[in-house]
Amino acid sequence: MRNKENTKKLIDRLDEILFDSIVFIFGISKGEYLQELEKNLCIENRVVIIEPNEEVYNIYKDSMKNDIINLVLFDDKTIETIIGKIVNYENFDRLLVHSYGNYKEEYSKEYEKFIEILDNVYLTVSSGLGVANSFKSLFLENLVSNIYKINNSTPLNSYIDANKNIPAIIVSAGPSLDKNMQTMIKYKDYLDKFFIIAGNRTLGSLIKNNIIPDLVVSIDPQYVTYEMIEKYMDYKIPLAFYEYTNKNLLNEYKGELIYLAELLPRTIENMKNFMGTFSGGSVAHSSTDIARIMGCNPIIFVGQDLAYTFEKDHSEISAFPIDKETSEHNFIYTKDVNNKDIRTTITLDFYKMKFEQYIKFIQSSEDVKFYNASYGADIKGAPHTELEEIIKTLELENIPHKLKANKCINIDSQHIVNSINDHVNTYLAKCDECINICERLMQSNIDIPMTQMKENSKELQDFIYVIDTVTNFESNIKTYYIGAYIKCFIYYIRNKYFEMKAKDYAKLTSNINYQSNCFLNYFKELKIILKDIKEILIKEESI
Repeated sequence: MRNKENTKKLIDRLDEILFDSIVFIFGISKGEYLQELEKNLCIENRVVIIEPNEEVYNIYKDSMKNDIINLVLFDDKTIETIIGKIVNYENFDRLLVHSYGNYKEEYSKEYEKFIEILDNVYLTVSSGLGVANSFKSLFLENLVSNIYKINNSTPLNSYIDANKNIPAIIVSAGPSLDKNMQTMIKYKDYLDKFFIIAGNRTLGSLIKNNIIPDLVVSIDPQYVTYEMIEKYMDYKIPLAFYEYTNKNLLNEYKGELIYLAELLPRTIENMKNFMGTFSGGSVAHSSTDIARIMGCNPIIFVGQDLAYTFEKDHSEISAFPIDKETSEHNFIYTKDVNNKDIRTTITLDFYKMKFEQYIKFIQSSEDVKFYNASYGADIKGAPHTELEEIIKTLELENIPHKLKANKCINIDSQHIVNSINDHVNTYLAKCDECINICERLMQSNIDIPMTQMKENSKELQDFIYVIDTVTNFESNIKTYYIGAYIKCFIYYIRNKYFEMKAKDYAKLTSNINYQSNCFLNYFKELKIILKDIKEILIKEESI
């Protein structure tokens, strides 16, 4: 009787799932719900059953051969890999999680870890979509301008192990920087033995105290990054950038440029081996990965609070007028370096999580030490150590090598920009073509399912052409160049026009009138997006 109740609870929850929902079920029990489960799914659904008991798992593992339903044994790394592969910006808000029976209570530690992993992936994906939506036009403007700077830069690959075993200091702008800076000033004579990396905010703080960093890293697309650095252009410190770095900054920067590849390795064959950096949401993540790639060891964080240390959001020496703009935060709490509660935000806690993931991953295969000299949130894998103690105890023998330019990149920038324009124009025309097809199909008011239509019928062939156009556009390499726009477009369009329930999937996907209406809206909305993109391309090319 209990098993029937548990099965009913599960099936009741599945009644309203969408055709592309992902279902996570914690516990297979005796497999009593499997038959009912299959009845409530369509071919687009994915189900992951997580079984924490190895003996139970072994009973069912060989019989669970299903393209839709997968049984996995609970293991941190396995679950993290699976969730990371199947949860993306298209489906992250279409997840259903169900703990079967009393599994949640009986295996509480495993369940909590599973939820933690799922939450982390959810936050990563949703944050990425939020960034894409906020900066999509800026991304494209910067890309079209910066594409002409890449031949005048040195790829990051050129600096692999360039500063092997040289200690690195990653300078961030958290509240601890005020105190960390005092220590750096006190031991200024030792700093020439460190490879110092600054971000937009902290460059001025260092220079004002006669500390010249070895590298500046700028990945922010916004104009404010230019304002933060504009007074220091003439110092000619090497600047690391990527395709979407603020264009004004790159246009006027006097120092050597180092290219952090992100987009072009996906679109240009002879650049596929170029290196980018780990992306964790902040410039400090990229800076840390650059230090590691250059062979620096140990890597020391200063001003990396990831919390409201001393009840401040930034250090006083790195404050800018933009900081006066008030913004509301939903504060949460985490543990600081002294294991006390400290205020933080969801965003800062996300950055902390990405740091911890990165450090764990790197230390699983490389002998790199990380130290946190800041006084904010505790970063697992980077024990808090006073900066003065680090400087005093390290064997500082060698001086970092200067980053010599190696301008070995040779791309046809104008051809790339022209190809983006051509791609947009091609699909603007295809939008009109497919809109006409969809309208004509709807006017035909075909009343038989597509599965019963003759293969060579004009209506069916026209509809197949529409589907092929969507597939070809979304998978086209040139669409990567307008990726932020398309990522947001696909998320928006799926939620607005493609929300059929799993139980209706077979009927609606075979209904040519319904499908034609969906894709009519798809191409109408896409046309608006492509027109916006075209205007940006025209504007940028005229500058």
